[in-house]
Amino acid sequence: MAIRYNIETHAVAFPSKLLAQNGGKHIYNIELTTDTDNGNLVARGEFEDLDLYKEAAVTKFEGKVQKQATNGHWYVEVVDPGDALFVYMQAFIAEDWTNKWKKESNFFNAKGDVVRGYELAVGDVFEVSEEGFDGDITKGAKVVCENKKLKISA
Repeated sequence: MAIRYNIETHAVAFPSKLLAQNGGKHIYNIELTTDTDNGNLVARGEFEDLDLYKEAAVTKFEGKVQKQATNGHWYVEVVDPGDALFVYMQAFIAEDWTNKWKKESNFFNAKGDVVRGYELAVGDVFEVSEEGFDGDITKGAKVVCENKKLKISA
């Protein structure tokens, strides 16, 4: 007897070098309106409560793929942050799950969750796995934001 589990693979990200981590920019609490992977970009929408905003669509962002990290993810340097916020929530994975269930790529931030939105600055660098991109990723490629994902631009 066997069973098949279909596990979606989601983007994995890390705020490698963000000014917001050191108090130089804001980290906003954003209530998601749709499912969102770590490493996706959102904007700050309507004020809901003290330090709580609704998710909004990014209107402007430009970055550059700098290199591939040793873990296979890609470093993106911010060229023009526009109104983009970098979504990142640390995954707390139960130790008693099997290794297959422990993969960070199994997890995402669900609609209605409140996530951290790191305000970006020129020169910030963040790391995102290939699932967070649309298009063929190459070193030096220009990146914009489309539907929360990083889109490789011509």
